[in-house]
Amino acid sequence: MSLRQFLRALRARRRVFVVALVAVVLAATLASLMTRKSYRATVALLVDAKDEQSLSDALRPLVLPQERVSYLQTQVDILTSPKVARQVVQDLRLTENPAALAMLGVQPRTDRRDDRLVDALLQQFKAETSQSSVIQASFTCPDARLAATIANAFANAYVNTMLELRVAPTRKAAAWFEEQLKGLRANLEEAQAKLAAQSKLDAQAKLAQNPDRLPEVMDNAFIQQLKADVLHGEAKLQQLATEYGVNHPVYRRQVSENQSLRARLQAEMRKVVAGAASSEGLASANRGSHLRDPRTQPLEQVLTRNVESAERAYDTAMQRYVVSQVESRASQTNVAVLNPAVAPLAAYRPNIALNLALSLISGIAFGGILVVLLEMQDRRVRTPEDLLSINRRLPLLAVLGDDRRPAGLLTGPPATVLRALPKPG
Repeated sequence: MSLRQFLRALRARRRVFVVALVAVVLAATLASLMTRKSYRATVALLVDAKDEQSLSDALRPLVLPQERVSYLQTQVDILTSPKVARQVVQDLRLTENPAALAMLGVQPRTDRRDDRLVDALLQQFKAETSQSSVIQASFTCPDARLAATIANAFANAYVNTMLELRVAPTRKAAAWFEEQLKGLRANLEEAQAKLAAQSKLDAQAKLAQNPDRLPEVMDNAFIQQLKADVLHGEAKLQQLATEYGVNHPVYRRQVSENQSLRARLQAEMRKVVAGAASSEGLASANRGSHLRDPRTQPLEQVLTRNVESAERAYDTAMQRYVVSQVESRASQTNVAVLNPAVAPLAAYRPNIALNLALSLISGIAFGGILVVLLEMQDRRVRTPEDLLSINRRLPLLAVLGDDRRPAGLLTGPPATVLRALPKPG
């Protein structure tokens, strides 16, 4: 069927076409008027990749577009998760509000009411994002105020959930690092004690070889006096040996006095050496460089490396503990409410203007299809072209009621054509 034939059939069956068009438009209008109105409230959320309260570089700026898209999609998934919806139910106490349950289509007395309420909220809640860092979250409900309230509740629950997801792991990490620091501190103190003990032993052994050269010994007035007394006794002993001989009682008495002086001198020197060795060992252990005996040098190097390793491990754990401790006390996230939802004035559904436009298009299409079907079932010959389209070999003898005046496709032929054929009977 060509376009001209279709238009002629449409002109001939225009009543059917008009009835079909009016029926479709009227049905769409009645359905739109009878449909329950729904209102959509939208809240805008700003998601920033940077975090001002973070000491780590985990939330670094997202440079690549794929990273931004993936991060925003993750935020949308969190926003539309059942965890956030359950938080909304708890914050608004929807289970205790029969009117809200009726609006959401949940029976007040039903099994697993909370789960059904969460599912109903997620079915009416939508979150969308584009190339920007703003997430548009909307909730649809028959009541405009309830829609705005639930949309804002979703935004607040999402912010609180993000804060919980950030703070909870850092608190656990801070507690774990605190436990680890106790063991690392014990290991460091043990390594330092071993190094100090070994340094003290090495210092004592080194100082015992040349005690006279110690500054403490040389600066001790009492020891210097004892040394002078010993030298004086030795000189007097030599003089007595020359005058009286080695067997004289005076000589023997002087020998006894000299031995007593040497014993006192050795005892005082041992005291000073012990004190100097103790202070020298502690100082060398703290600064990591002390007098080393070649025979004990490998052991001291091992102990020094153990202390340094324990210090590095303790310092690293302490830094991580401080970062976790600070981040566990964060009070805000990188998400903020940009534009809170307000109660909409116009209904989101039904859109009467859109429904009428679609029904008009649908009615025209339905009427055209109906005309074509009727024409195929009851084919009429209205023009010579219709006859030739059936069989081009048939000769055209004449056209009854032919009028040379042009006739419109939809207005029909002139009245003279309609009167060309006589009435039967």
